[in-house]
Amino acid sequence: MLQAWFTENEERLRSCGVTGDIQRSPDDGRSKTSARMTVETDGCVAMLIVWDSGEAELECGDLASGQVQQEHRDLRTPGELFDAIETVLARVSDGRWMATGFIHGLWDQARIP
Repeated sequence: MLQAWFTENEERLRSCGVTGDIQRSPDDGRSKTSARMTVETDGCVAMLIVWDSGEAELECGDLASGQVQQEHRDLRTPGELFDAIETVLARVSDGRWMATGFIHGLWDQARIP
């Protein structure tokens, strides 16, 4: 689901000054597979890793200070995934996306299979 969300919203993120990438773990027989979304702005880099088990790791690093925020979550619903994405984008943008209504628009526009 994270990969579908990123693919659907990558252009919109880029138009707002956020660059990013999405990668999936290799299909090599691992017991858990994952998708990793990395997003960055001039001042921050953030990563959201979501395993097929629902486990998630959120990390955000401030490039100027070197400080890193880390958080573990157990995602059970698409809404919890959206909340994790919202958290990562808010951290990487220092909360600016909340003021622009960007995240709210994502709820309305996202199409997740």
